[in-house]
Amino acid sequence: DGTLCLPQPWMFPAMRQAIGLHDKSIDILQFIEDLPTLEEKLLAEKRIHDVEVKAMEEMKPQPGLVELMKYLTLNNYSKNICTRNILPPVNNLIKKFLPTEWSNFDYILTRDFRPTKPNPDPLLHIAKLLNLEPQQLIMVGDSFDDMKSGHSAGCFTILLKNHVNGHLLSEHKELIDVAVDYLNEIIPLLQGDEAVAESLAISSA
Repeated sequence: DGTLCLPQPWMFPAMRQAIGLHDKSIDILQFIEDLPTLEEKLLAEKRIHDVEVKAMEEMKPQPGLVELMKYLTLNNYSKNICTRNILPPVNNLIKKFLPTEWSNFDYILTRDFRPTKPNPDPLLHIAKLLNLEPQQLIMVGDSFDDMKSGHSAGCFTILLKNHVNGHLLSEHKELIDVAVDYLNEIIPLLQGDEAVAESLAISSA
């Protein structure tokens, strides 16, 4: 959804169009939750699911994905996924793009866990499951929801930059600790390469 796979900027506008949501200030999931009848909710959920299936079929992996997952696995880092998506696209991405030996995740939280991002609750829940303090977690993401959730939870936040999220570095820089262009740039940060860390921190300032 833009972090483990390349961003698909058409997806969310397509979802809004599918359910007749034209006010960009209203969250898609909240809009569905507030619909007056169960029938309307189920129909809206089906329509966004259809969009998600199309996105799943077209997804491509982020550069550096396998390299980072390999490093995290070999060095015994806990890998977890927190997404507003549903489970099938997540499982499809893992199966399609990650070798089996690097594909294990401790916990995968989808939008079935409420409240979702940008609330800190999903990350606080993962920290509790791992018996860790939130400050021991790194939240890597590409959206405001990711950065807001991570910052609010007390996690270290890493923004994965792309061609549509650059505004976050100017409008919400207080939420972002470091910004990277590729997932494998996270590896030297974990290795304690101070020169790399300093240059990335400067680029996100």
